[in-house]
Amino acid sequence: MIPLVGNPRRAWLLGAAVAVLALGESGAAFAMFTNSTTAGPGSFQTGTLPTPGGLALGNGGCSGGAGQTNVVSTWTGSSALDASGNYLVAGYDVLRSASSSGPYSSAGSVSGNPPATQYTDTSPSGATAPLVYVSAGNGAASAQSINSSTYAAATVTLSGAVGDEPNALQVTPDGTKLVVAEGAAHQVQIVSTATGAVTSTVSIPAVGGTQSKPNAVAVSPSGTTAWIVDAANARVYPLSLATSTLGPAISVGTQGDPTAMVVTPNGAQVLVADYGSHQVSAINTSTDAVTNIAIGGATGTPIALAATPNSAHVYVADQASSQIDDIATSTDTVTTTLALASSSLADGNFSGGGDPNILAITPNGSKLYVASYQGGTVEDITVGSDTLAGTIQLPPGGVDGAPDPNALALTPNGCTLYVNDYDNNKVDVYAVSTDTLEGTPPPIGSTGDPIGMAAAPNGAAVLVANYYDSTVSVISTSSNTVVDTPGTGSGGPSPYAIAIAPSAYYYEVAGTHGGWASVPSSPAMYVLGWNVGGWQ
Repeated sequence: MIPLVGNPRRAWLLGAAVAVLALGESGAAFAMFTNSTTAGPGSFQTGTLPTPGGLALGNGGCSGGAGQTNVVSTWTGSSALDASGNYLVAGYDVLRSASSSGPYSSAGSVSGNPPATQYTDTSPSGATAPLVYVSAGNGAASAQSINSSTYAAATVTLSGAVGDEPNALQVTPDGTKLVVAEGAAHQVQIVSTATGAVTSTVSIPAVGGTQSKPNAVAVSPSGTTAWIVDAANARVYPLSLATSTLGPAISVGTQGDPTAMVVTPNGAQVLVADYGSHQVSAINTSTDAVTNIAIGGATGTPIALAATPNSAHVYVADQASSQIDDIATSTDTVTTTLALASSSLADGNFSGGGDPNILAITPNGSKLYVASYQGGTVEDITVGSDTLAGTIQLPPGGVDGAPDPNALALTPNGCTLYVNDYDNNKVDVYAVSTDTLEGTPPPIGSTGDPIGMAAAPNGAAVLVANYYDSTVSVISTSSNTVVDTPGTGSGGPSPYAIAIAPSAYYYEVAGTHGGWASVPSSPAMYVLGWNVGGWQ
């Protein structure tokens, strides 16, 4: 006899009958009960309910609207049958926790004959309200943390000024660490998100007498490594977040300013836009080997990168050529070039470089959006075919008149696109399904360039850094109104970048039969709100 394995998180029913497993003529597994007249949940004393396998988690899509984020669980079910030909596993219980160690509680259940092997967890709760980190410009050696629920702000004291880059600070996927690039201080600092205290400072070395300028950070999906760009010396360093030690320097090309860098979602590659070298450097994270990929021949100037969720493609915005290049990561080659004839990617606020947050890929990987600063448009490109699906013409504003989009943000469920109109101090809101204008919140103050803009993990708000006003506009996604404008300090420094700590949830699934349940599957983590749109 095989003892029935119980889930200690559930209450068990015990009965007098005995069940054994036998094989039918077809080879299928049957549960045989000694008392067939009472066979059922109460008669289990021996036997084993199989543990589900292959648990995978994914984005729940647009069900519920922009302000809702759902998580879809799928797993491999059991085909074992009982003596009556019914499925031995009569249902599945999906368990959720905000911590990998638990405690886990039921997020929901499915049943049937056979039971479904998919469940949608609607707007999971229980995680601590994530913090929104805002970098301080104008040489200030500080950042601000803003509670995403109460919008209360607190100062994070640093020893060096945060670089004026929209990706000068990043949060790890588990939300425990903030990594800050401090170009003028030639260092990187790691901050505990739990305490707001700096836990370690890592110096980025000079090269041949030239002081370093760490100005961009990208964090691996595993949360173990941060990749640091030294723009002054055309180097990239892997930084271990466990030991706060630098790996060997990796030579790349000359970056623009701001610097665009992205880690593929599978963690296999880091790609850096080498604006001055007319190429993208693809770094193999296992070997540190570099492949240089030419962009636009000898004249292309890559200013933005975005990776598809399946890591198969990285899109490049070529400012000089007003085109988008599709890099296949399997071969590190440009497979398709798509000209943006009606748009210009040039940004009048930068003589060299541009905004690396003018690209956004929907979480399901179906669309790539491209903001054209001088064209006043946003292009909608179909990822699967690399074709132009449509052009969004932004409405004129009330300050400058002509729209100048310079930043994009997507809600975590991929329902809604937010477009920052720099010269008109406003954000336009579009439905992703139709590319139609849904609303324009009231003016948000004087924005900066590059502009930090990001969505909260639960999709309830989009936050915008207002450089000249030293405030952050909080836009409600349900009403498309500005609901708060927390400052970044008393007479505070100008905010540039925004990084939001994600909400990490852990899921398990257990097979059930009446009051019995199997041992839960191995836990899987799903991170809400980390790197939405594929840009870092």
